[in-house]
Amino acid sequence: MPELDTDNKALIAVAGASGFVGSHLRAHLQCEYRFRALTRSTSVAKSHANDLNTEWKCCDLYSLPRVSEALKGCDYGIYLVHSMAPSSRLVQGSFEDTDLILADNFIRAAEAAGLKHVIYLSGLMPSAEEPFSPHLSSRLEVENVLRSRSVQITVLRAGLIFGPGGSSFSLLINLVRRLPVMILPPWVRSKTHSIDIENICQAFELCLKDKELPGRTYDLGGHTPMTYADMILRTGKLLGKSAYFIKFPLNFFGLSKHWVSIFGDVPPALVGPLLESLQHDLEARPNILMDKLENRFVSFEDSFKKSVDRTGQPKPNPRLSTQATDHRLMKRARLVRSVQRMLLPEGWNAHEIAMEYGEWLSRRFGGLIEAKRDLEGAIFLTFISRRVVLLKLTPTPYSLGVKRRCAFYISGGLLSRKVDPPGRLEFRLFPEQGCLIASIHGFAPTLPWWVYAITQAKLHLRVMRAFARHLSHLETRA
Repeated sequence: MPELDTDNKALIAVAGASGFVGSHLRAHLQCEYRFRALTRSTSVAKSHANDLNTEWKCCDLYSLPRVSEALKGCDYGIYLVHSMAPSSRLVQGSFEDTDLILADNFIRAAEAAGLKHVIYLSGLMPSAEEPFSPHLSSRLEVENVLRSRSVQITVLRAGLIFGPGGSSFSLLINLVRRLPVMILPPWVRSKTHSIDIENICQAFELCLKDKELPGRTYDLGGHTPMTYADMILRTGKLLGKSAYFIKFPLNFFGLSKHWVSIFGDVPPALVGPLLESLQHDLEARPNILMDKLENRFVSFEDSFKKSVDRTGQPKPNPRLSTQATDHRLMKRARLVRSVQRMLLPEGWNAHEIAMEYGEWLSRRFGGLIEAKRDLEGAIFLTFISRRVVLLKLTPTPYSLGVKRRCAFYISGGLLSRKVDPPGRLEFRLFPEQGCLIASIHGFAPTLPWWVYAITQAKLHLRVMRAFARHLSHLETRA
């Protein structure tokens, strides 16, 4: 295969490049752009080592310095990240809170690198005045965080995206193939607006090329709007199978998540947010980008034909080949991530929050655990009259003098193994959301894993929740 001429092509940083949308998008745009694909997975980077036009960069998106380094020299950014899959052997925290950190890291790094334009793939939002599902609320929050910096942002909002390797269509096809009778809770009767992956790629292409489009928000929907129950019936017809329903008056998302996951062959972490968002009627609002795509929309039937093999089986997700390896490596590394959202006291900066945490710990444990600082700013968490150092926290040079972020390397102590890169404790402020995120990333406990999981891990979570309650009761300072 001849090498592609890349000398004069703009360089696009893609976060989420190895997934369903990212893989199709790179293939669609490869003749006109170069890509720097950001991934935390070494197995993904190795499996794509020979990709033409794509430079794979192993990058921890939870680390602002590493993302900043990865984006240097890029012209544009495409942000496809949704943190619903586990990123460590133990993750304490919700996808909403991890999504908030990741988006903030990416847009800060994009601003520092001088990116001209970032495009984010979000979700369709309900038009009615009703409480959003956690999944859609998180998407909206990410939109706002991305817009909080000086970089030009374009938001594409899409519902279910269908195409070869996509989890939404695979789930739908597997349900029809495996379940002759299905319970019909209210969420399958809400109307949704799906779209083919080809039209998603075309929308990105237009937003990169058409000077009239960047900087706005666009809804996308290509198929005829229909309920999920209608999608099941149409899919059954295409597969030559009949689908029968039993109506049920309640959603029971917890139960639905598990049976849909089992029979749809999609992880529960992905199914839950999908089902919760389907409780809303989601239909794309008319806009100029939809007008430009009008004559290119792929039909539901054609999306189906592209997404299955000759036997009617859904085509595999592009990440399937590396997921087992990633899970194995994650288990072997024995690292912990904890991400906790807390109320931000008015007028406080990140350094003050960090210092308050140490002082509060000393008071909370009646002097049994004490937090002491040395002349260089390192914090030592000690036990029993300072005789035992449980953890040593060393300030990172990247957060010194920064009001919204205070971070420490977990650089020693009885409770922490030495790893490269070292674990981090961070306090990140989001004044626009009225919250802060207290997080631990890449922490390597010394205790045997099963002992850690039932002792230190649970204690840490209780301590952070107690600190959150403490912050909520603090008097505000002007």
